[in-house]
Amino acid sequence: MSNLNLYAVGAILCLETLCGCIRSIVGQYVYRFYLQTYPYSFTSAPIYSNGSSNSDAHHLVTINNGTHCTTNAHTIISGAQTWAQQRSANLFFWIDLSNGIPIIIATYILGVYTPRLGIRLVAILPMSGLALQISIWLAIIYFHLADYWWIIASIIVGLSGSESVLIFVLNLIVTDCTTESERSSRFVLLGAITTSLSAVGSFVTGYYIAWRGFTDLFWVALVLQLLSIAVAFRFIKPSHFIVETSATLECRNDSLGPSTNINNVHIREPSKVWTEFFEVFTIFAFNRRSRKKSISLYVTLLAFAFYTFTSSSMTVFLWYLLNVPFCWSSKEIGNYSGLSSVTSAVLRVLGIEALTRLGASDPLICAISHILFCGSIIWTAFAQHNWAMYATLLINPFTTYQGSLTWSMISKLLEPHERNYAFTFITETHVIMIVAGGSFFNWFYARTVVHNRSFTFLLAAGLNAIPFILNM
Repeated sequence: MSNLNLYAVGAILCLETLCGCIRSIVGQYVYRFYLQTYPYSFTSAPIYSNGSSNSDAHHLVTINNGTHCTTNAHTIISGAQTWAQQRSANLFFWIDLSNGIPIIIATYILGVYTPRLGIRLVAILPMSGLALQISIWLAIIYFHLADYWWIIASIIVGLSGSESVLIFVLNLIVTDCTTESERSSRFVLLGAITTSLSAVGSFVTGYYIAWRGFTDLFWVALVLQLLSIAVAFRFIKPSHFIVETSATLECRNDSLGPSTNINNVHIREPSKVWTEFFEVFTIFAFNRRSRKKSISLYVTLLAFAFYTFTSSSMTVFLWYLLNVPFCWSSKEIGNYSGLSSVTSAVLRVLGIEALTRLGASDPLICAISHILFCGSIIWTAFAQHNWAMYATLLINPFTTYQGSLTWSMISKLLEPHERNYAFTFITETHVIMIVAGGSFFNWFYARTVVHNRSFTFLLAAGLNAIPFILNM
């Protein structure tokens, strides 16, 4: 770790955070495109056929202002909004579903073979996939491609491992360079840094969309992604970080087996390679540690899995804000997202420091966060005014501790050589639950929004009782 350029890691983190802020607006673009092309309204705006997207993108911004919820044409507008909500949620259901299997397989393979492939390659692959995805988005906008190209772009990202693999690599680095006593606070601090930077990105994107539209921002995202790849190529060397695993330790002590060493990568016979491939499934076996530690590991993993699934209900939050009675514009969404990032960056760190000083254990902190999550999401479900949505920003920063602290809690129960496989398993669990949860809640919202737009959040609040119980 001493040879790893920390400034390069910090630069990559900043670039990826800003790029992520821009990529998050794609839902707004899709919704407003569907709102513009509502087929049953005689007042729908014209569809441009030229390849210049600035006029298209700007029109997608202004059309929502012209179809505000309080206009007299509420019947037609309500139908357009409902249709756009259903089409958007349906498209993202298929996007999440189609990239599920590719991302699960890619995450597993890249996670298991990080020591063999090298940290630079494992980090660059998902960055390249994201760059290609943004390129396809731009092609969709410029050449008016069919909806299935959104799905193709998502599959490509899945095959590259997506952001989950990059997060996995960064978590390995943070774990390697921190002690057990400071690890929890460092993980939370890392999250606070990214949310602080995303606040700036959210503010800027919201106002820029209102000024110039979406297309320019997607070009900026592509440039940021390419810069991130360039930094990784230039400063992160394959030999900078060697992940210690039980397989590599076994290889070092196995003087009789056929093994070579080229550039710090151990080349083993095929049987050991396949043993390494399946070791992720046995890393939490009861015979590896005491029964008490094993039970704690399984309970923590289950709590993390259910937390990730229920928190993915927030994938429909954008549709919720774009729907009645809010009908927020890009500027309002940008303001909210930016303020949310600021409050999260400040209150999340203050909260973890206060609870730690009071002597609260990591599981107790997670249980408290689940209670607050239920309260926040139920409040959101019944909110009718803008101030009510902003009030949740005082609670939301304290609802995400399970995601940050799980890595710390798991690492404290493992030996150093077990962390690579364990973190691969956690990353895989996170990916599976995000895919399953995102697909399910988008599918559920598309089919219930006509009857009750809040029911998705109420269901998530009920399901969140499971991780709360597991942490008690």
